[in-house]
Amino acid sequence: MDKREAVLGHLKEVEREHRVRVLLAVESGSRAWGFESENSDWDVRIVYVHRPEWYLSVERRRDVIEKMYDDGVDLSGWDLKKALSLFRQSNPSFLEWIHSPIVYLADDGFVRRIREVEAGYFNPVRMMYHYNHIYLTHEGRYLQRDKCKMKVFFYYLRGVLGCMWIDRNGTLPPVAFRELVEATVEDAGLRDKIDKLIQMKKSGKECDMHMVDSALIDYVQRWAEHYNGRVGTFRPEMIQAPAEALDAILYDVVAEQFKQHPYD
Repeated sequence: MDKREAVLGHLKEVEREHRVRVLLAVESGSRAWGFESENSDWDVRIVYVHRPEWYLSVERRRDVIEKMYDDGVDLSGWDLKKALSLFRQSNPSFLEWIHSPIVYLADDGFVRRIREVEAGYFNPVRMMYHYNHIYLTHEGRYLQRDKCKMKVFFYYLRGVLGCMWIDRNGTLPPVAFRELVEATVEDAGLRDKIDKLIQMKKSGKECDMHMVDSALIDYVQRWAEHYNGRVGTFRPEMIQAPAEALDAILYDVVAEQFKQHPYD
């Protein structure tokens, strides 16, 4: 059984166990970005919808599903209402799921409607803070050493290049890392160095340590300092985008569940 078949089997188990329907199931993390190692987990992320009666309760209910399987599949995700609420806040994870290059299952109508309204809920300032936080988390503890974990370095580099993309384009950076590199790193020599590191990581283990070329370190740290200054001048917009379009999606998707699973 290949990994896709295994994931689809896990999704069916989740649907049966929790009495939900999975609307979206994608790969997230290093495999979606394209710099996974040989022993990287499979980070499957889902959005699911309950039957209508689940939403008609005064009690607060758990709106997250988390499963870890023996075959290396780390599956987790959000109920539709939670996902749409986070989407309204320009949640980076949800936006990346919608644009993941590895899709296991997707309700075409749901994805189409999300993409139709996406521009109205994308907040470039909040997103810039997100990518800035990614590289700040990994900077001081790791990049000062002679060698560093490839996983950590690529998180750092992806955070910096994500800031660069948003600064230039005001949109969500490409999920696929090579696309992001091609679109932002103008120096062909540096792109080659990055590509070689990707090949090393994909052929090695998750925690392998390697030397990173000093020119590449200098490049990424210079841009990191630049965006530290840029982000410091931003103030995230606190006014939330209108909820009406997302309410309509929630209503229609849950109503469709009623048609599929009517009350006795």
